[in-house]
Amino acid sequence: MLCAGSLQAREVKIGFVDVQAVAASIPQSQQVQEIIRTEFAAKIEEVSKLEKDISFNIEKLRRDGPTMSEKQQQELTASVNKQREQYENLARPLDEQIRQRQAEERNRILGMIKAAIDVVAEREKFDVVLNANAAVYAKPEFDLSEKVIQQVSKAN
Repeated sequence: MLCAGSLQAREVKIGFVDVQAVAASIPQSQQVQEIIRTEFAAKIEEVSKLEKDISFNIEKLRRDGPTMSEKQQQELTASVNKQREQYENLARPLDEQIRQRQAEERNRILGMIKAAIDVVAEREKFDVVLNANAAVYAKPEFDLSEKVIQQVSKAN
C-alpha cells in the first residue's frame, strides 16, 4: 500500500549579484588601496630610488665608459651589480608582502559583501542568490548588486 503525500510546489525566488562590480564600486575598496599604498610607501620609495640609481649608473657607464679608466669601469660595474642585488633583495619580498596584504584585504571585503548579500537576500525574501557570472540569463529586476552596494556602504 502506497501513501501519497501531498506535494506543494512553491515558487523559488532567485536573485543575482555581480560581486566583482560590487567590490569595485564600494568605498572600502578605494580606502584599501590607499591604506596599502601608505603602509608600504617608505619601502616602495626605497626600491624606486634604488631603481633610479641603477639606471643612472648604467647610463653613466654607457655614456662615460669609453673615457673612464678600466679600474673606474670595473668599480662602477661592481657598484651596479651590487645595487641590482640589493634591488632584488628588496623588491621581491616587498612585492610578495604587498600581494599578501592585498589578498587579506580582498578577503575582508568579500566577507563584508557576503554579509551584505545575506542581509539583502533575507530582507527581500530571496531563496537563492547567485553570482552574476553564474547566470546565463536573468531579468534585470533580479539584480541585487546596487542594493548590496548600499548595504555594504551603510555597514561601514
